[in-house]
Amino acid sequence: MRKNIFDFKRDKKNVNIDDNNTIVYDDENENHDDEDRDGCIDCGCNTTKTSSSISLEKKDNVKEEQEEDEEDTQEELQKAKILIILGIALTIPLVIIETFYHQSATITDYILLGLATLVQFILGKQFYTKFYYSITRRKFFTINTLVVLSTTIAYVYSIISMITGQELRFFEASASVLTIFTIGEYLESRVLQSTSESIKKLIALKPKRAVVIRSDGIRETINVDDIVKGDIFIVRPGESIATDGVIVSGESSIDESMITGESIPIDKTVGAKVIGGTVNKNGYLEIKATNVGSQTVLANIVEMVKRASSTKPSIQRIADTIAKYFIPLIFAIALASSLYWLIIGQAFQFVITVFATVLVVSCPCALGIATPMVVSLGVGKAAREGILIKGGKYLEKLSYIDTIVFDKTGTLTKGKPEVIDIIPNDNYNENYVLQLAYSAEIKSEHPIAKAIVNSASKKNIPSLQVTSFNSIAGHGVVAKLREQQIFIGSPRVNNNNNSYGNSSNHNYTFNSFTIPETSQKKIFELEEEGKTVVTVFAEDKLIGLIAVADTIRDNTIQIIQHLKELGKHIILLTGDNKRTAHAIAKKLEIENVLAEVLPNRKAEEIKKLQDKDKKIVAMIGDGINDAPALTQADIGIAMGSGTDIAMDAGHVILLRNDLSGVIYALKLGKYSMKKIKENLAISFAYNSITIPIAAGILYGITNSLILTPALAALGWIISDSSVFGNSMLIKKFSNFKSSNKFYQTVS
Repeated sequence: MRKNIFDFKRDKKNVNIDDNNTIVYDDENENHDDEDRDGCIDCGCNTTKTSSSISLEKKDNVKEEQEEDEEDTQEELQKAKILIILGIALTIPLVIIETFYHQSATITDYILLGLATLVQFILGKQFYTKFYYSITRRKFFTINTLVVLSTTIAYVYSIISMITGQELRFFEASASVLTIFTIGEYLESRVLQSTSESIKKLIALKPKRAVVIRSDGIRETINVDDIVKGDIFIVRPGESIATDGVIVSGESSIDESMITGESIPIDKTVGAKVIGGTVNKNGYLEIKATNVGSQTVLANIVEMVKRASSTKPSIQRIADTIAKYFIPLIFAIALASSLYWLIIGQAFQFVITVFATVLVVSCPCALGIATPMVVSLGVGKAAREGILIKGGKYLEKLSYIDTIVFDKTGTLTKGKPEVIDIIPNDNYNENYVLQLAYSAEIKSEHPIAKAIVNSASKKNIPSLQVTSFNSIAGHGVVAKLREQQIFIGSPRVNNNNNSYGNSSNHNYTFNSFTIPETSQKKIFELEEEGKTVVTVFAEDKLIGLIAVADTIRDNTIQIIQHLKELGKHIILLTGDNKRTAHAIAKKLEIENVLAEVLPNRKAEEIKKLQDKDKKIVAMIGDGINDAPALTQADIGIAMGSGTDIAMDAGHVILLRNDLSGVIYALKLGKYSMKKIKENLAISFAYNSITIPIAAGILYGITNSLILTPALAALGWIISDSSVFGNSMLIKKFSNFKSSNKFYQTVS
């Protein structure tokens, strides 16, 4: 059974921001510890527990699930809007009355109490609920604890003051904090919603209905999710292809830009594979379904993006460790500073203000969301460009790569031999040389024979009728053309045991075939360029030479140069002979070549670079023999045209089969790490400055408290917004528009 190229093991503990703006825990037969879940509650985000059934592997109807999630999200946001409007409508008059019109023991006390009570229990309900949820799980230190304790103490103390006739009131403080925090959570949800846009856009590619041709010829319109493997369905011009399949009738141009990022439509005909969700541009097609539901390329891409967003880069360990002790530390600072001011004789109103302000001003949310939000946006951004990154840790590693090792065949080269040169001998012309070779090789399955046949077909050269075809393993083919013996094969085939060299004394013969001295020199020159030379003989006469080579991919030279400009150390690793390897390396200006490396030794060479030379290595390959090296490398990058095994072993997959994706991935990784570090710096700086001020460190200079609980809550929103806004810049990241044009990233 063929293994799905996008399938890989799920981490047992994954935390992710799902399509419903909710932090999701993927359980795989075991529960997560409370610490993992509370790390997310600390961030002030909506939290839910789910099973791995959310996986596309267990739920095929992805689009319906997405639509349901979207409806739930919009409903929650609408409720939040109503709460915000209510909070503002109640808080503004409360603040005005408390500030300008309040007199103790008057009717205004009861107006303030009424307004504050509505805010405390309507807007505060969500925070009390989350606080209760954390208590039931024996976790007391969450951001909801900070909000609930600070506002409840202020509210209750204000009631006691009102009953006992004291002047001290905190109604406006508790109401302001709850209103501002509600606004903050709403803005946070809106921002987090944007992190799943790439998944939503991918899912939206899938059409809802399809026309299926039944065995009796009847055409039936059915739901796309009801298509089964083997069904033949119709795709008209302009329609999206329902599921993965192979064309059984018709031809057309297929726009695959939404999956692979390739902007130019690809011409496809009978026998060609197509991807579900891509668009049929101009022809009528009948397609046989090969993969359906969760097994399609589109479904696997969506699943991969979801899983990738959930894996943590190592830098997040720093933030996680700090977040673990952050809120207990805040409580300690709040208690210590309050006790200090109480001991030195400050009024109780002052002490309560300090305690509440320290609790409210601290912002673990920005710290907690600094990394996962960037990872989610970065992985989604890459997916839209046809680059699949299998996790946040690989996004991070991309930023540290200093050495890039390229496989040759199928990676730097196209992986298919092509005719490069045709050199006629004497008075023969190129077309005749190619025609003879074509006529003899047309029955051969050898890759070089196929290259000759393809070249003749492109030039519309007719084949000649040959007989007595015979393939000689390792040598070439012989045949007869009108009783004339022809030979197409290696110049080294001879009966005189002559070896090849640069000396003019060496002749190459097959029976009575002899290669002239001038042609020998030409053969040497062509092989020095990394080309394989085929001789074409008719009887004992050399008709000409055909040089075949695996051609270099488009723009590979520019890409290698660009990588060098980025300071990357480039190595060519191949199993090919040294002459061919060095010829390719010379064209690409690659100085470091490891040639004639057996498949089982490729991984050893990568490990040697890592251990001995202390390099952080990215390996780029496409074949089965590259899989061990891809796994061994810090980052394995698999070409989209490669084998399933190679792509399964790789940590990054280039769906576009374009090496320019390597540059994009490296720059995106570096830019993402830059944003993560900036986010952590913003969070650390904010808390380092505001918490001491809230504790009253500047009181000796200003003779007053600079921060109040209401201002502290506003600062919390500013800190969060700074982190969110900085993370959203990932959306503006750009590196290149096409493989023909590079341009600078957002700085």
